[in-house]
Amino acid sequence: MTWRRLAPHGAGVLLALAAGCAPAPGVPRVRPEYFAHSIAAIGVPGTRRAFQIGAGSVVATGDVAVTWRLEGAGVVRTSPVYFEADATPIAHWWMVTDRDSVEFEAAAAPVPALGDTTSLLSVSVRAIRLTDDPSPSSLVARITRQPAGPGFTPWDAARGGAAPAWIDSNAMDHDLVMALVPGGATLTLEPDSGAGEPARVARWRLPANHGATATWQFRIPAYGLDARLASRLPATSHAGLATAARATWRRWLARAAPLALPDARVRDAYRAALVTMLLSQERHDGHWVPIGNPFQYRDVWLRDGVRVVRALAVAGLSDVATDDMRSLLPFQLPNGAFLSQMGQLDGTGQAVWGMEQAASQPPSRALARKLLPAALAAVRWLGRERERTRVPGAPWGGLMGYADPRDSELAQAQHTGNDAWSIAGCRAAARLATLAQDPAAAGEAAAAARDYGAAVAAALERTSSPDIPPTWQGIGRDWGNVAFAYPTGAMPAAAPRFAALAGRMWRRRGPALVSWGPADSLHSYLGTDLAEWALLAGHGRWARDYLADLLRHSSSTLGQSELFSDSTRDFGTNLPPHATAAAGVVDLVRNMIVEDDGDTLELAMGADAGWWHGLRFGPAPTRFGRVTLALDRDGARWRARWTPVAVPARVWVPEGARIAATRTLAARLPTARTVVVPARASGVEHESVESRP
Repeated sequence: MTWRRLAPHGAGVLLALAAGCAPAPGVPRVRPEYFAHSIAAIGVPGTRRAFQIGAGSVVATGDVAVTWRLEGAGVVRTSPVYFEADATPIAHWWMVTDRDSVEFEAAAAPVPALGDTTSLLSVSVRAIRLTDDPSPSSLVARITRQPAGPGFTPWDAARGGAAPAWIDSNAMDHDLVMALVPGGATLTLEPDSGAGEPARVARWRLPANHGATATWQFRIPAYGLDARLASRLPATSHAGLATAARATWRRWLARAAPLALPDARVRDAYRAALVTMLLSQERHDGHWVPIGNPFQYRDVWLRDGVRVVRALAVAGLSDVATDDMRSLLPFQLPNGAFLSQMGQLDGTGQAVWGMEQAASQPPSRALARKLLPAALAAVRWLGRERERTRVPGAPWGGLMGYADPRDSELAQAQHTGNDAWSIAGCRAAARLATLAQDPAAAGEAAAAARDYGAAVAAALERTSSPDIPPTWQGIGRDWGNVAFAYPTGAMPAAAPRFAALAGRMWRRRGPALVSWGPADSLHSYLGTDLAEWALLAGHGRWARDYLADLLRHSSSTLGQSELFSDSTRDFGTNLPPHATAAAGVVDLVRNMIVEDDGDTLELAMGADAGWWHGLRFGPAPTRFGRVTLALDRDGARWRARWTPVAVPARVWVPEGARIAATRTLAARLPTARTVVVPARASGVEHESVESRP
């Protein structure tokens, strides 16, 4: 018996990897599962439900769960869920015993007959008898409302009502078809025994002859269907529906800025993060709306939405980013403030920052002009709010007032993060006005940013904290203060206070995931801004260390859970993948390659020596236009080539290397790790020496 015989795709890849061989192109990769439960989301961008795959051999919609098991077959081993080699979200997994191997492939695609807010899942099940042992074994599908393990109940799920039933091999609930089950099964009902809910059970006898196979197709709609509508569904084969799903997703991924990288895990994580963000998009009235998660977070908050806007914009999906930002504009109140949840005063600065990201990646004067009135109204509201705190005896006058964000800060106080994001909003409005060619508005917003920045700097000097406290009152948990250097720019990356904050938060695990609350509780994106700071401060190795730790703590499909236990690897009811964590992956990887927030195009700030063996990125949008970057090296000769832009470019080599000489005219070497070339340059060639470890 061999792994390849057990499962031609999944187990065969394990055999190839164990032998040191790369899988053939297009063959799915079985990646390690970090979490205690292997769960993935698949679906279609724009629809209002995703399908939960796992944990175990389970598919769930929120209304129905189908759980497969093998009976009479001995000890059963089940693989993690895994996607295709190019991160296309077609889900694969397998169950195997000493006698039988059962492979699963699940694909979701739109079906015009169902409308544009839902989709249909097809699951192909293929069984293979591995031995001459004629002992019988069965494939069992148990259909319930919810999975036995981790799951979610959508806000629009059916609750209670009619008892489940079988009608013509259809699993029925509330007079709706919940799953279309292949024929040839023995169908039974298991009543509620007090230990669980009623279940519809289907059994198929597996082939008993060595090498014999059998295949079944299950079809599961995202929402229960009226029986007449279900009967009119086209009899699409699994192969046809899976082909349609692949085509849909590959078209989406082809629109994003391409990344070719010798480090396959980082490359695949970039693509997987794009999938998560696209899957976390709904369509309402013809517009895209970003949501927090395909499962339990089907809602939008400014804190998360603007991060997705930024990540989609820098990844080249500018049309979706722009539409997402337009969907966030209704959060603006008549007084100019932006509020998506009571007490979250950082939303105003975040919204204006998001507007500028959407309008600048790539630059769009027309969009900047459309967004500028809302941005200026927000800046003026910030000014009025600051004035309200300038009262005699107030220790923190001229800053944002008291608030209870009802979120991760866990404090009613004056939150330093509110001020950092408000400064970011003023700076963003100034940039937006400059792009819109409105010098008066640019001057107004820039003056507000300078005054606000000075007030915050003076307030920090009055604190007893050596770094940046979460609130001016010194209470609460670290949250908004982590954004002071990036992305808000409220403090320079070289500021000692931020280095002290990073040192405090990284004290336990180094440049890696940080804890939120107890030490055992790790957070998947709270520390990403620290990694971005490290990059801007010239510590690319720390940024790479953080990214590596994040990917180590990811699912088998390279998705991240928002919060989880370091010791048990359990995420409770907070199912992965999380859109904000995915946005952090895309933004960090992009900035490690191309960074453009200043007046110089920064290239390869976070690239390690291995990335120089063939990195290709772009064309990708930047503030200076669309840029394509290529990194190559031949021994000591390192070469970078990029699209010329109207500003100087600085190329970095990694820690442990130094530039000995440059072959490029007009290039200068300000440090041992950087070479700077003037505007309109298209490349640089230099000789670099790596120190021995």
